[in-house]
Amino acid sequence: MRKFYIIIGIIGLACVIFGGTVLLARGGHQTFLFSQSRAGASDGDKESQDPTADGDEELPAATSVPVTTLDIQGEPQDASALGGYNVLIADRGNNRLIEVTPDKKIIWQYRFSLPKPGLGADDSFFTDNGNSIIVNLEEYHVIQIINYASKQVTWSYGTAGHPGAGTGYLNTPDDAYRLPNGDVTVADIKNCRILEIAPGKNIVRQYGITGKCGNGLSQLDKPNGDTPLPNGHTFISNIVGRNLLELDQNWQPVFTMPLPVKYPSDPQLTRAGNILISDYSNPGQIVEVSRQGKIIWKFSGQAGDVKLNHPSLAIELPNGNILANDDLNHRVIVINKQTGKIVWQYGVTRKPGAADGQLNIPDGLDIILSKPGTPALSVGAVSRHAGNYLGQTVTITGYVLEQQNGYSIISDESAGAVGPYDLPVTGQNIAGLAARQKYTFRGIIKNQGLNSSNNNIYHLELLVPAQ
Repeated sequence: MRKFYIIIGIIGLACVIFGGTVLLARGGHQTFLFSQSRAGASDGDKESQDPTADGDEELPAATSVPVTTLDIQGEPQDASALGGYNVLIADRGNNRLIEVTPDKKIIWQYRFSLPKPGLGADDSFFTDNGNSIIVNLEEYHVIQIINYASKQVTWSYGTAGHPGAGTGYLNTPDDAYRLPNGDVTVADIKNCRILEIAPGKNIVRQYGITGKCGNGLSQLDKPNGDTPLPNGHTFISNIVGRNLLELDQNWQPVFTMPLPVKYPSDPQLTRAGNILISDYSNPGQIVEVSRQGKIIWKFSGQAGDVKLNHPSLAIELPNGNILANDDLNHRVIVINKQTGKIVWQYGVTRKPGAADGQLNIPDGLDIILSKPGTPALSVGAVSRHAGNYLGQTVTITGYVLEQQNGYSIISDESAGAVGPYDLPVTGQNIAGLAARQKYTFRGIIKNQGLNSSNNNIYHLELLVPAQ
C-alpha cells in the first residue's frame, strides 16, 4: 500500500496543507482534495482503473428468468416509502419506459423500436410539467423527447446507431436534461464534452474539448453526469479521474473535488447541500459526501441481502428516503436512510424479465406526483370496501367530523355522530384541520398501527398535507 494525494487544479493556485488534506483556491474556484491509500498507480494511470472506465457501458439484455407471484410479493412492499410519487423507470434491457405507482401498478408504458434488446433508454426524465419525457439512448447515440399523451417523438438529436463528433452526432450520450429555457444539455461521454443544444439543434455552448480527454484546463475525461442544480449551476462527474466538477451559470468552474467511489455516476444534490453519488461497480454503493469530502452516509446493501450491482442513479426523495436503480440486480429500490433497510422495490432481485413486476437492467429513473385529474373518491366508497384498497394510494374528499389525539375522523357528511364507516386519518398537519370543513386527502389505506374511537380497523395515512 502506498499513500498518495489526488491533486486537481492549475498552476498558480494557492495551496494550504493540513495533515493529509490539501485545500486549493483561486478566485471563486474552490477545490477540495483528500488523501487515500490503495495499491498500484495513481489516478492518472488509467491502466489501474476499472476496465469499464472508458465510459463504455455496453450491456446486453439479460436472459429472462421466470418468476412466481411469491417472488414478486416477497420483495419490499411499503408503498408509503415513495411519499406519494410515481416512478418513471428506464427499463433499458426491455427497450421500454414504464411509470409505476407506489402500489406497483404500471399506468403508462412506451416501447422503443430498436434493432436489438438492450439499446433502450439509459436515462429518462419528466419535462414540460410531466407532459413530455426526455431520454438518452446511450448505445444508440441519440437523445429524444417523447410526448407523454401521444407517445410520439417530438424532438431528437444525434444520428441513430452511428456515433460521431460532428454536427448532428453524439458518442455515448448520457443524462440528457431539458432546461427551463427549452435547451437540452447532455454529457457526451466519449467525445469528452458537455453540450447545450437549442430546440433548433444548434450548439449553444460546450464545455470540454471534443475528442481531447483529460484533466487539463477546460478538459473533461469521460463525463457521464451533467446534473442541473436549482441555482443554475451544473454538476459534472468524470469517470476517469473519479471527480466532480461544478460549473456556474456561465459554465465556468467554481468547485471540484475527488469522489470516494470507484466509478462515479450521476451526482445529485441533497437537501442538506451534500452530493449523492452512485458507484457503478460490482459490488457497488451509494454515497452521500459533503463538499469537504466527509462521507455522511453510504449504502452497499442491507444486512443479509445481496450487494448492489452497478447502481447508476440515486436520488433523495422529498421524504428523505433514497430511490435508486440497482441495474444488474434488475431492481429499483427505496432505502430508508435511518434504518439502512430496503423498504420498497420494483423488480425481482437477480431475476431479469419483462413480466409484470420484473425489470431488465433498469438504468434510469425519475419521480412525479400522480397525474392531476384523477377522480377523488368518497369516504364511504373507500371505507365500506377498504380491504380492496389496502396498501393502495387513494384520493378522498370528505369533511373533518372529529379531532382525536393524533388523528382525525372524516365523513361524507359535515355533521352528525361518528359512524363505523367514517375513516380515521393520520399524517402531516392533521391536527390543524378545521372541523366540518371539506378537504381533499391523499394517502395510503392501512390496517395497522391505530386504534380509533369508532373501531374502524382501517385508516388513511397521508402522503401529502390535506388540501
